Amino acid sequence: MLSRWSLIVHRIMFFKVGGRNVHLPKLMGAFVLVAAFLMFCTSVSQMFESWENAKFIDNCLGQASASLSIEDKQTCQQSAYYAGLFVRLDQKALTAKQFLGMILQPIAMMLLWIVVLVFGAMLYLSGKLIIPIEEAERVVKDRVLKRRKK
Repeated sequence: MLSRWSLIVHRIMFFKVGGRNVHLPKLMGAFVLVAAFLMFCTSVSQMFESWENAKFIDNCLGQASASLSIEDKQTCQQSAYYAGLFVRLDQKALTAKQFLGMILQPIAMMLLWIVVLVFGAMLYLSGKLIIPIEEAERVVKDRVLKRRKK
C-alpha cells in the first residue's frame, strides 16, 4: 500500500570497474598477487623459525640453570639476543611475554600478507567486478507540494 504523502522508487545501478580493453588493473593485480604470495610464504617460514628459536632458547635456559654455569647462561643470553630477546642471567625459562613476543610478529605479518593477497585478487579480477548500488528516490505527490507552497 502506498503512503499518503509520497512514493519511494528504488533504482539499482551497476558500476563496472575495468572493461574488456582495460588491462592495467589486471597487470597490477598479477604483480601484487605474486609478490604477496612470496611474502606470505616467507612469513610462514619465519613463523616456524621463530617457534623453533623460542623452544631452543627455552630449553637452553633450562639446561643452563640446571648446570649453574655462567658460561652456559651467557651462551643462552647471546642466542636470545640474536633472536631479538633480552634474557637475564638469572632466568630459568622464557616468560610468556617473551615467548609471545617472538611468535606473534610473524603471525601478524602472515595475516597482513593474506590481506594483500585478497587485495591483489580484487585488482586482478577488476575486469569482472560489478558493484550494485541502490538508490532510493522519493516522489512527492503534487497536492502535497501545493499545500506546502501556500
